[in-house]
Amino acid sequence: MHHLDEVTRRAVRCTLESAVAVEGGPTGEQRRLLDALGTHVLRVDAVPVAVEPEQAATLIEDPDLRRLVVEGLVVLELMEHPGTPALAARVGDYLGAFDADEGLRTVLRDLVTDARERVAADWARVQEPVETEALIAGASDDEICRLLVDLAECPPGSLGRSFHDFYRRHGFPLPVEHVSLIAHDFVHVLGGYEPTPEGELALQAMLVAATRGGRHCSALMASLLVFEVGLPAVDDIVPTVAVLDRPGAAELFADGVARGLAADQDLQALDHFALADRDLVELRVELGIEPPPPGPSTFVV
Repeated sequence: MHHLDEVTRRAVRCTLESAVAVEGGPTGEQRRLLDALGTHVLRVDAVPVAVEPEQAATLIEDPDLRRLVVEGLVVLELMEHPGTPALAARVGDYLGAFDADEGLRTVLRDLVTDARERVAADWARVQEPVETEALIAGASDDEICRLLVDLAECPPGSLGRSFHDFYRRHGFPLPVEHVSLIAHDFVHVLGGYEPTPEGELALQAMLVAATRGGRHCSALMASLLVFEVGLPAVDDIVPTVAVLDRPGAAELFADGVARGLAADQDLQALDHFALADRDLVELRVELGIEPPPPGPSTFVV
């Protein structure tokens, strides 16, 4: 968001701050994320200026920026444990002023009442279709397995070899149970995020920001439901709560937003197999992907 003028960046931060200023809020977890976004993404200090919903809609008119702010509001609400009607109503006022998707608003309303089955059903309705690599569309399990095994023959330091090493390092089985995970895992390698809860949330933040909120919002919502709220909305993933309250997690999430804004394209929709022989460091530069910050949930090559 560095290309935005300071007035707009400050309006975004004040909007996020104002939305969670209920019942003594923000919480410590929300405060850490707000400060991380202010430092790493918006680059503006906190200003004690309340921005009400209708005023926020006037100050933030660009559709792409509105989507990002809406998603930021969703993240902040899901970080409250347990959720409260007061925060739900407050955030709902902002979502309404921004003409936010009703599906997201329904998910949030159901979270407040702890209607877990309804939340899972709501998310299933609003989730977006996932990408399938062009080379493996319609391929058999054996063919897909062979393609993935062959990535071991890619040059050292390449995207393909790094993907192979990523799978070997974490013991991921072949053939892949869900073909849609292949494109997702390629982005793990491009972004340099390990498949930890902190890494998953930062990766989804990067994807959402890279498409300016145009895609991947449902995947971010799913990750938040699993890793923030503790809802088992995704098969075979053990849910947890308040991951963004872990040391460094909020900063990593905010850094993911900043890296996505710098990349400015849908990194999951690329033809990754066609890029498999490319040097990963050079490819990241070409795609506008900044190096990942050092830490237990990231890797360079």
